[in-house]
Amino acid sequence: MKQQINKIIAVIVTFNPDIERLYENFLVLRSQVAGVVIVDNSDNSSLAKQTQSRFSEEDDCYYLNNSGNQGIAHALNRGLEYASKSGADWLLTMDQDSCLPKNYVAILSLVISVSDASVASIGTPFYSGNRVFSEKKSGGPVKLLITSGNLVQIKAVQKVGNFREDFFIDYVDFDLSLRLRKAGFKLIETHETNFQHRLGLPEKRTFLGTTYFSSNYSPIRQYYMSRNRVVFFRENFLYDPLLVLKCVYDMMKELVKILLGEKARAIKTRAILKGIRDGIFGKMGKHSGTF
Repeated sequence: MKQQINKIIAVIVTFNPDIERLYENFLVLRSQVAGVVIVDNSDNSSLAKQTQSRFSEEDDCYYLNNSGNQGIAHALNRGLEYASKSGADWLLTMDQDSCLPKNYVAILSLVISVSDASVASIGTPFYSGNRVFSEKKSGGPVKLLITSGNLVQIKAVQKVGNFREDFFIDYVDFDLSLRLRKAGFKLIETHETNFQHRLGLPEKRTFLGTTYFSSNYSPIRQYYMSRNRVVFFRENFLYDPLLVLKCVYDMMKELVKILLGEKARAIKTRAILKGIRDGIFGKMGKHSGTF
């Protein structure tokens, strides 16, 4: 049985955005979907007011202010709720800095229309700087999809319990990917299009003649990534041990890059260790305190 897409709503989660860049990305997106909801996690109230003012007169745009950073999962759930109440059956989840091509949604919709009913999530390769992130095979099931550029079936997300708010930020997308798969849904990736998406503040570095890219995430992001990874590893090792081991390898590789040349290495290392400890003991939600 093939699928039919009747209505798509896009949600853009923002945090202290570059308003003009956000607006440019919105203009490209608006013509591709039935409506756009902006959920603002900004902790800068003045900037939030400017963002609201910038979008208040735009057709098919609904602005929601979270009155501070409530985490990406909470913001996505607000967008999901709005889309569901608006009669949408699919939700396109977006990051504020991601830039889509003009035919992005049409291509994903076409692929979905010839897919079987078990497909609940579709994404594409994405570029961060000059690097491409992609599965090797187009069209087949994949294990993980990131939040940005992901078209997800609303009923499927609701069935598995929505986006996980105790993660706050980071690994929210990977957690959803695994819960969808465990529930019998498929994730697919098409290579017929792609988009630009920034991961951290990447810098090109060289060590002993070897060139590599360092993500330069902030200490608080390192904390959330480490904490949520521990929980993700514990909950999914028996289901997909090879994937978990790959994620462990990636985590160790990132730590080595931090130690080799990133700024604020000491504080980032403390943040990672605290994240691991909190993950082990189940201390979740929004972090407060210092490293």
